[in-house]
Amino acid sequence: MSFKKFIPKPIRRIALRMLNHIQLLNYYFKDMNRYSKHSFDFSNSKAKRHHETDLIYYYHKIEKGLSLPNPRIGFGQKVVNHLLSILNHYIKQYGWDNVSIAALNTLYSYYYFNEKNDLRLNELLNKLEELSKTIDAISRPTVGGIDEVKKVDIDKSNIDFKEFAFSRYSIRNYAPGNVSIDLIKEAVYIAQKTPSVCNRQPWRVYVYSNEEDKINILKYQNGNVGFGDGASKILIVTSELKDFRGPRERNQSYIDGGMYSMSLIYALHSLGVGSCALNLAVSPQTETELKNTANISESEVLIMMIAVGNLPKKLNVASSPRRAVEDVIAIN
Repeated sequence: MSFKKFIPKPIRRIALRMLNHIQLLNYYFKDMNRYSKHSFDFSNSKAKRHHETDLIYYYHKIEKGLSLPNPRIGFGQKVVNHLLSILNHYIKQYGWDNVSIAALNTLYSYYYFNEKNDLRLNELLNKLEELSKTIDAISRPTVGGIDEVKKVDIDKSNIDFKEFAFSRYSIRNYAPGNVSIDLIKEAVYIAQKTPSVCNRQPWRVYVYSNEEDKINILKYQNGNVGFGDGASKILIVTSELKDFRGPRERNQSYIDGGMYSMSLIYALHSLGVGSCALNLAVSPQTETELKNTANISESEVLIMMIAVGNLPKKLNVASSPRRAVEDVIAIN
């Protein structure tokens, strides 16, 4: 016999609200604990990813300074000295890679900017030359620093983005056949241009093609019934907490991960691939189970799943009317 009918509805509503608040506090505590465990400033032990992010954080400060309309001569020397220090530590521990070389090239750009403006930082140059001697010059990429861009080149790339955006729909009806991994890689490559805090690029994309894997993964997402099993591939986008630092960046993983996910969806659309964003608003327990099934690290935040498939010649899509511009814009 159910005791609900003996409890007045107002009391039941109050009890439900209290239970929801308790659950919300529990979820917040688990999120805080995970962020404290893995993010840069709070983590007790630093992995290579932490040190990579530290290099990016500081060399991007210099990149931003160099890209200003009128950079101050000799700006940011404390940042430069700190970057040199952590770069030396990084090279001793991990050797040269794209991140450390980008840091070195950014420091060279800083030196040449100042030299051009009659400030010769000879001590800095000597340190950079010593570091450069340990790199294989043939395999050294030219990443880092600043690039000159011309307005005419940006203008050449103009597209009718309104038409492009309005032609994208959440696709829940897929044509038979496999979406090639090369198309997925191309979409990921395009989406890499997504901006992120200090260019840390915390995102990762997991691709699942095996039928059994897709079934096991989709059972943790409750919005794919009736079409998920027809997708050629299931993608999971995550964001790495090791790339973030301090209390103020506690939510940045969701911002950067969400921006990247939209870029990836648009990139798939540009390649003629249908996709549907699938939310991953799940409990901590479900998140843990999904990560174990999908082989995803505890330090990564789940952003969303994306179902991917070929476009049929004709299909029905949800109308999904949008709010009026006047409802979402505030002009001050």
